[in-house]
Amino acid sequence: MTTSVIGLFESGAIAKKVLGELAKAGCKKDAMEILQDVPTDKISDRLLEVGYEEDKAQRYADVLQKGGALVIAETDDDKADDALVTMRRFDALSPEALLERIGSGKEEEEAEETESAQVIEEELEVGKAQITGGKRLKTSVSEHEVQERVTLLEESVEAERNRVDRVLKPEEADRAFQERTIEMTETREKPVVSKQAHVVEEVVLTKHTGEREVTVSGTVRRQDVTVEDIDRKSSGSKVREA
Repeated sequence: MTTSVIGLFESGAIAKKVLGELAKAGCKKDAMEILQDVPTDKISDRLLEVGYEEDKAQRYADVLQKGGALVIAETDDDKADDALVTMRRFDALSPEALLERIGSGKEEEEAEETESAQVIEEELEVGKAQITGGKRLKTSVSEHEVQERVTLLEESVEAERNRVDRVLKPEEADRAFQERTIEMTETREKPVVSKQAHVVEEVVLTKHTGEREVTVSGTVRRQDVTVEDIDRKSSGSKVREA
């Protein structure tokens, strides 16, 4: 599984440095991109692809029309935290923080000296990823030996010669000396094997579609800025007379 890690930065130069560090951490170059100076609809469509809600994607797209650069990196789930840490090291901004940074940059041109600190708050972004699975039916053919007993009818004709000493009467002798053929048919049965296929079981795959709700929790951080007064101390040199 992969996770889309997104970071908003003040300039394209910073975004390129982020890509270099992510590549060193193992992210593939063809799985990373920088969106800068591109149309609003292209930015919002890309963010919708990775799971952003429409209003949030449009917010990022509108802010990028005023400046900044957006880094999108596709990385393995187990490397996502490292990618986030890398982006935060380069001061990843929220859209509101980027607008403040762009506005403060214009004010710095007029002011003699300006120092600023940021209030940074993380947001838990929950997207959805599809996991494919299921069941596969595979048919296979096997053979096994089957034996059946069958009773076969068998007839046989045998010729037997018996010695006889009998005197024929004249009328019997006339009939006896005639050519003729005598036949007796014998019958034998032999086994005949045939096969017939029978369906004995049927396996059916059925897909059931439903919805379920889950609660996703995570830990987000917030950086606050506290304003304190600094006690003023007088400085000077002490003089001692000899």
